[in-house]
Amino acid sequence: MPRQVNPEDRLALIHDAVIAIAVQSGFAAVTIRAVAQHIGASTSAVTHYLSGRDELLREAIRREIGLLQANAERATAGLDDAAALRAFIEWAVLTRDEQSHRLWLALVLGAGSDPVLREELDRFNAWWSQQIQRRVDGIRPARPELLVDLLNVVVDGLIVSAFDAGQPWAQDRRARLLEAVWRAVGQ
Repeated sequence: MPRQVNPEDRLALIHDAVIAIAVQSGFAAVTIRAVAQHIGASTSAVTHYLSGRDELLREAIRREIGLLQANAERATAGLDDAAALRAFIEWAVLTRDEQSHRLWLALVLGAGSDPVLREELDRFNAWWSQQIQRRVDGIRPARPELLVDLLNVVVDGLIVSAFDAGQPWAQDRRARLLEAVWRAVGQ
């Protein structure tokens, strides 16, 4: 009798494998064969659920980004715009783990040559920009565009600096830098 496989469990396993491979080796290393090998199954066990590599990437990235977005929404729920802006930025650089930062870097690096990754990164960036802009608009700073740009550079810089140094800056160091940014912008 064939073994019964729960489709949702299998898809979650496949998505987790995509993310694990991307974090470890970059998205270029994500192939149907590599995913199948990672989960200990045949390639047909992967293609039974997903039609090809593009769908494999798209679905795994959307699942992962959806989880990140849900975490960000929980971090900012019920806060006024100023507090929500601060909580959102702190969520991005203080609470996300190294795997999330590595996934982000792999996505950014892969987006230059892979249209699926570019599309998903653009979707995430549109969401990110809307989150920042909405909160900045609510606090009405003198130069909102400058504040948006500054926050984006600080977040990107803190995430990327982890790879330049070989490991993320200590959380207290990142928190001190953010505190200096908040003081500088009057928040």
